[in-house]
Amino acid sequence: MVDSVTFLGTSDGLPSTNRKHASLLVRMAGSTLLLDCGEPCGHTLKRMGVDFNSIDAVVITHTHSDHVGGFPMLVQSMWLERRRRPLPVWVPRHAIRPLQNWLRACYLFDSLLPFHIQWRPLSERSAMRCGSVRIQAFRTSHLLKLQQHFAGRYPAVGFNAYSIRLSAGGKRLGYSGDLGTHLDLDPLCDQPLDLLVAELAHVQPGQLFRFLQERPVRHVAVTHVGRPMLARLDQVKAAARCLNSKKVSFVRDDDVIRF
Repeated sequence: MVDSVTFLGTSDGLPSTNRKHASLLVRMAGSTLLLDCGEPCGHTLKRMGVDFNSIDAVVITHTHSDHVGGFPMLVQSMWLERRRRPLPVWVPRHAIRPLQNWLRACYLFDSLLPFHIQWRPLSERSAMRCGSVRIQAFRTSHLLKLQQHFAGRYPAVGFNAYSIRLSAGGKRLGYSGDLGTHLDLDPLCDQPLDLLVAELAHVQPGQLFRFLQERPVRHVAVTHVGRPMLARLDQVKAAARCLNSKKVSFVRDDDVIRF
């Protein structure tokens, strides 16, 4: 199996007529992982002919709707397509119980499903593996402003969002998740990356590309481009030229990058 990322959805959080929401299918070192479950990831996997039984794990970086909205339908698709293997699901700890309740509200009861969902907390302190793939999480400041405004009113809600690094077979893949600032990428990029999937809905392109100039990243795949930036995409691409020798791809739904 060639190491690759298939972009199931590349939209930002706004509704779109031609882009689906955030979801990546990663094939690496013989394992298949789904990073984020923006809708309609289940439909897209089916259209692409992906066997639902082949997905080894799901990692959800945070629970904004455009990153998790397709999760119940993904679980239903796996049920109706007769998945039998246990499904590890890494998600921020605070979201485990609400997601369990969400599935029950959709009548996707534990006793109904022919496979077991293995709920696992996603955190910087966790040692996480899927087969030979090491999974590392790095907290971002994406939800900091929401936390400042709403934590007192909703004390039971966690405000954790993460970027992800996958390592196996001497290769490393970074996924920014959603950022609060380009500086959130610092720990993710402290080791060489063969591919960095970087969002461009919550950071400024000039700041992001200047930051990446000196980072050991071979290939940058730009996704999650905000609608205002799409309107001036030529200017954004021009700003990326400062990356010089690094390869830069502005990805669209269904694109595949091998690394």
